[in-house]
Amino acid sequence: MRIHIGANSEGYRLATDLRGLLEADGHEVHWHAAPAYDEGDDYPGIVIRTVQAVVADEDAGLDSRAVLVGGTGAGEVIAGNKVNGGRIVSATAAAYVADARTHADINGLVIPAAHVSPDDALGLVSTLVETAFSNGLDDARRLVNVAEFETSGTIEGWMVEEA
Repeated sequence: MRIHIGANSEGYRLATDLRGLLEADGHEVHWHAAPAYDEGDDYPGIVIRTVQAVVADEDAGLDSRAVLVGGTGAGEVIAGNKVNGGRIVSATAAAYVADARTHADINGLVIPAAHVSPDDALGLVSTLVETAFSNGLDDARRLVNVAEFETSGTIEGWMVEEA
């Protein structure tokens, strides 16, 4: 599988470890972080470029995922979901990643380096890679609804009004 990795300064060391493990496991890894540790690296541009690469891969019919590593992961989730087609979650438990892949077809995972050990991080990424989307009718319909709102501001032709 093609895996795009992005990391800011807080996640750089863990991302580097994950990169080596994923390459050793035979994955095609694309690195979107700095070539060397830089204390000043910040997440917005890195995350956006990483998620854009995954969405472009998906549009080309390639099986691809984003792995984003930051400190708490909160900002990375927000930035990643600003990219049209980005379906990004942060997780510290493999069961959550499996549910998110199965029912929401997530294409990216944020690993909060401040809260996850290297061994647990590899388990999270393995779950992301190994878990398939359900292709269930309700799950697929929800993805279509969100994508429609993302591009047109409507869902099935109806405006979503503020409460």
